[in-house]
Amino acid sequence: MYLRMTWVFILSMSSILDMTGCLPDKHLLSWLKPNPINILTLNAPPYFDSDLPQKMVTNLGDTAFLKCKVINLRNRMVSWLKTDPLQIISSGLYTFIKDPRYSSEYMEEENTWVLRITKVEYEDSGMFDCQVNTDPLMTYTVSLKVVKKDYRQFLNDAPQYAAEPSVKILGGFEHLVKAGSVLNLTCVVTTPTSYNQMTRWLHNDRIVTPKTGVSLLSENTPHTSVSCLIIHRVQHRDAGSYVCAAGDMGHDMAVVGIIEEVKPLKSFLPHNMMIPVIVLLSISSLIIVLGIVRTVARNSDEADSCSSRKSEV
Repeated sequence: MYLRMTWVFILSMSSILDMTGCLPDKHLLSWLKPNPINILTLNAPPYFDSDLPQKMVTNLGDTAFLKCKVINLRNRMVSWLKTDPLQIISSGLYTFIKDPRYSSEYMEEENTWVLRITKVEYEDSGMFDCQVNTDPLMTYTVSLKVVKKDYRQFLNDAPQYAAEPSVKILGGFEHLVKAGSVLNLTCVVTTPTSYNQMTRWLHNDRIVTPKTGVSLLSENTPHTSVSCLIIHRVQHRDAGSYVCAAGDMGHDMAVVGIIEEVKPLKSFLPHNMMIPVIVLLSISSLIIVLGIVRTVARNSDEADSCSSRKSEV
């Protein structure tokens, strides 16, 4: 009876074998499926859980979590490496890299190894390998891309995260410029939404338009607009107040003062004649001094001769 039941079981199992000689997963008995305690799992080689994401995108300044889950790891070691440039980050829970922003962690409940990178920078972008020291090495690659935070995604649910609109003329309120030099006023308009309005410049309440000697340059990005007013040769009529008006965003004002350019006094002699003239004056002064000394000496000799004649008489 026992032999007959065994033979029936073997025939039933053989009828559901697939063409490769393996049982489909849906026909595996519960004691044949891998689990934490049966003999099949304990003797199986390690393998990665491919359900975890392998492409990570993190905002600049946030914390990145790169995860790697290894099944049947047993006594083997998990290491994290960065491929370009090649750099060993950690082995197990020990971190080799000197950057304190990097740390290796193990989540026991999820059986997952995590590479944590705090305050991510653009330079942290790249490919990271989770390796297991098998022969040959097992590698699970995770890519990290660091991007600039887009404030538009917070406008509906959290307006406090959006940048405040602002209009600012760089360089402060007062600008002093020498007459005849170049005046460059730069206005930066920042807004959390797309900026489609035109930035206007006003000089003493009059709109500034491009003309000979006056240029208006502008550059726009999704959240920033930069406008430059350039006067190539400043004159006294260019002094006064300048207003950068950005429509509904507001405006900013700066005051420009013109100062006279101090010109150095022109020399009555060219530079190439200065040294010969100085040499000539020095020689002339020496000749005059020698003449004076000679005259004084001659007068002294005459006085001495007169004194000797008087004494003889």
